[in-house]
Amino acid sequence: MLTEKFATEEYSAVEAHSSVKKMNLLLCAVFLPVCFVEIGIYVLNWDYANIFATIFKTTFLLEIFVLAAGMFLFIVLAMLIKAALLAAFSEGKLASVKFKIIKELQKPHCCLTEPIKVRQYRLCLLVYVLFAMVAPYIIALVLGDFIFVVASILCAFFASGEVLFLVSLLWCRGDCYVLDFEGILLYRIYEKI
Repeated sequence: MLTEKFATEEYSAVEAHSSVKKMNLLLCAVFLPVCFVEIGIYVLNWDYANIFATIFKTTFLLEIFVLAAGMFLFIVLAMLIKAALLAAFSEGKLASVKFKIIKELQKPHCCLTEPIKVRQYRLCLLVYVLFAMVAPYIIALVLGDFIFVVASILCAFFASGEVLFLVSLLWCRGDCYVLDFEGILLYRIYEKI
């Protein structure tokens, strides 16, 4: 569905945008509680000695390198899953999906060049958040190594923008359309009048 259709038909457009400074503060408001909760749950399941044993291992730097590569693969895989879902819901399929790194926030992002229904976009965001934020932490809890918790916290940082976007879409009707621009700083909701 092309954007021009929404300009000619009976749709009202509502834009939401933010400055980079405000967006970074909002991301911290999402990200910091997630960090405290993840570390708190880890400490309840495991003990403090495990944290220090992880940090003072002789292979600590090698583990950081391996986990950075694994974290990168987790984020890329989560982004590809989100892109596949976005392509499935859009009329232009894969041609309407666009990948970008938002340089102001230092985050990868994929968006559509055409609007899709809000309920479909919520599903795409939810799958991304579950795969990029929750799955690495579950792996960290099962394995019990604190370095995996650190990696899951960094994955949560990359997913925190999508959490904000998901929360902001909760108050929109599901039959409205959303157009996410090339960053998480701006999106447009189309409602039928």
